[in-house]
Amino acid sequence: MPAPSNEDQWLPRTLVVDNYDSYTYNLVQLLTKVLLQCKSQDTFTPKQSDLLVHSHIVVIRNDQYKWTTVRDRILPQIDNIVISPGPGSPDIPEDFGICGELLQYAKEKQQWPVLGVCLGHQGIGVMFGARIQRGSVPVHGQISKIEILEDDELFAGIPSGFNAVRYHSLVLEDVPPELKIIARAQGSVVCNSNGDEMPSREIMAVRFNDGPLWGVQFHPESVCSEHGLRIVKNFIDITSKRCVYIACNKDKEARLSMEVANMSVLVQDRLMWTQRNQTNSQQRFELLSRKILFGDSIDSAKLGEQLFMLIHGKDAMPVWLDSSDGSGMSVLASALDTATIQYHRTQRQVTVQQYSQSEQIESMCTYSAVLPAHDENGIAVSFWTWMQQIVDQTRAVDSTQSKQLPGFQCGWIGYFGYELKSECLAGYHQSGAKPDNASLPDAQMTFVDRCIVLQPGDEGAHAYVMALVKRSDIGSSEDNCCCWLDSLGFDSRSEARKWISDKVRAIEQADFTSSSTALQQNHNNRPAIKALQPTVQRSAYLQAIGQAQKLITAGESYEICLTNEFQARVDPMNASQAQAMYRRMRQHSPAPYGAFIWIGDQQSGVLSCSPERFLRIQRDADGYAVAEMKPIKGTCRRQPPPLEESAYAAWKADDDHRQQVLKESVKERAENLMIVDLVRHDLNAIAWGGQVDVPRLIAIESFRRVHQLVSTIRARVREHVGAVAAVAHCFPPGSMTGAPKPRSVQLIESLEVRERGVYSGVLGYISAAGGCSDWSVVIRTAVVDNERVRVGAGGALTFLSQPAAEWNEIETKVHSIAPAL
Repeated sequence: MPAPSNEDQWLPRTLVVDNYDSYTYNLVQLLTKVLLQCKSQDTFTPKQSDLLVHSHIVVIRNDQYKWTTVRDRILPQIDNIVISPGPGSPDIPEDFGICGELLQYAKEKQQWPVLGVCLGHQGIGVMFGARIQRGSVPVHGQISKIEILEDDELFAGIPSGFNAVRYHSLVLEDVPPELKIIARAQGSVVCNSNGDEMPSREIMAVRFNDGPLWGVQFHPESVCSEHGLRIVKNFIDITSKRCVYIACNKDKEARLSMEVANMSVLVQDRLMWTQRNQTNSQQRFELLSRKILFGDSIDSAKLGEQLFMLIHGKDAMPVWLDSSDGSGMSVLASALDTATIQYHRTQRQVTVQQYSQSEQIESMCTYSAVLPAHDENGIAVSFWTWMQQIVDQTRAVDSTQSKQLPGFQCGWIGYFGYELKSECLAGYHQSGAKPDNASLPDAQMTFVDRCIVLQPGDEGAHAYVMALVKRSDIGSSEDNCCCWLDSLGFDSRSEARKWISDKVRAIEQADFTSSSTALQQNHNNRPAIKALQPTVQRSAYLQAIGQAQKLITAGESYEICLTNEFQARVDPMNASQAQAMYRRMRQHSPAPYGAFIWIGDQQSGVLSCSPERFLRIQRDADGYAVAEMKPIKGTCRRQPPPLEESAYAAWKADDDHRQQVLKESVKERAENLMIVDLVRHDLNAIAWGGQVDVPRLIAIESFRRVHQLVSTIRARVREHVGAVAAVAHCFPPGSMTGAPKPRSVQLIESLEVRERGVYSGVLGYISAAGGCSDWSVVIRTAVVDNERVRVGAGGALTFLSQPAAEWNEIETKVHSIAPAL
């Protein structure tokens, strides 16, 4: 793969071995930044930086190729080696893969400088006969000072006592004389849930006396580690001094051959998605819209409910994305008279339903197929790749008008359930079927070809009435599996304009200043529902927490997100009863990412008051797609403000104190930091080289019922990564799994007794025009299905977690919506 030309400085070619960690691509980001610094030009386009990465860095997983393949095909073109962190222990072959043989070979040949991080560091120690054991206390997400004991070129220019993040339970002891200990931890670490501290002097870095092998126990790639970039730069400088290749080829720039570059997991992924996009993209529609201004005197949250009742109050299949706190955009639409895709993963069955309503709801299956394992080119097929193809074929023409419109400009709305992790998470192995009493599909996406979009703004609340029209120059689908696409959208502009005019007229004639749509306490319209009961009782849940903490102490994970399900029997509900339930929820617990999706013929649906953004993609001023993720980790209960003015000062003091305690908690900050670094890794897999940053780290966001710690991570996304592909690369949400993601997900399956279903998945939209998509994490959500209401709740577990407090936290989360049910 060609790279930008460079006449000034030789650049090394690096092999990065990924031990199925969730921080590996953050190391790749550091390597990328160093490569860019080594080039003479001042600025790089995203494409140039990407080409530079793929021509000088090859990333492979530790079991992706046989050792002989790595030795004979990859290593001849490599100048240095980085061995990533990872779960488990280096003395377990399944955890370390080819890394043991690779280290032994590098030690014997002494041709390649090697940097081992965390698990890689431990592997270097084990190779030389050091003993690996559990540390005095697991240290995950805590920041320690690193004392440099020996002058060493790896730490050149770095002061002793710098801060670095640690994620490890295991440590090296009894290091043999062949290895020199060049750094140790200093100071103390929090050692229990009470916040007590103990001294920490663990080995933090070693080097081989007779060859270029280094190991660091800490994580230089963490967002909170100091001098990580300098450590990697020093490693590159070491390579330039020691590499045999350079001694013979000082004046040449080496690049990976096309064959070796294409062995990288990053390049293989890019080729797969690029091929699919190029063969399926089609701008099938044009967008028509009209704007309605409501003025600044109307509350947009209340207006959203009033508009819903006006337009969809009697709709049996409503689709409502609802910013119920009034902070963002809301979408009001219907699944009637359009296409809804449903997917059941156990049968790999895709169906396309079209619903209509006269006296009752009627559904017609217009397409049904079992997805093959591979396509005609031998490329693996998943629901994710299939759905991306459909999205690519249902785009609308971008126009100058698109930039002035809200993010959603018609398109797809729905959810991807948690169990779809089995079709996108590298290293995941299905451990066996679990009880699943739900009839809801694992994924459901409705194509919205007409809608109302409500948005707050400086000029007050305003709405857009939108509709898609089929383009006359686009012919019918020749592929039988896609002929149902021809039924989407209005056949003519005149039909679309009439629909828009009818809706505008109805809205303009309505009175939104009254409270006529306020909820009535009509108990006859409420379905009979008993109190929510946990699927796993408190004692068993506390036992599962203990098991999770034992796994963390053993080095199997840094953080595990354990969840429970609370459920109750409910009489069959119609759409009217369901929307009344959701309206009570949104009033009780307003949230920026609310949603109400109802499937009338199945009397089931999703009622969500989620406070957490999973992934948003929108275009920046330069036209690049920018991804934003906002993981939540760290929660405390918040009391509602008092009605009496005299009690306000005391309430405010208590509220401020709760925020301060949450923000200063070592445990809560560590949980958030672990997920921030995980999200950076996920985004680095789809971002242009090195273009991931954290503009807001571990900040307080307050909602009516809780305070939470929220971070914001952004990235410029490569052009070949479509909206579905972006979700698939980051799925499932790290805030619902823990870290490292692949191993934590496996461990969760051994600890939880049921499938999560829609809960812990994501819900949102993909716009047909404008390039935007936005997804929330499905939490604070009631799923109605099979005459049951299900509410999931959970929390991140670390060694510092206190089991009773964790149970209280999930009760707090359930309580945020349960009273409204």
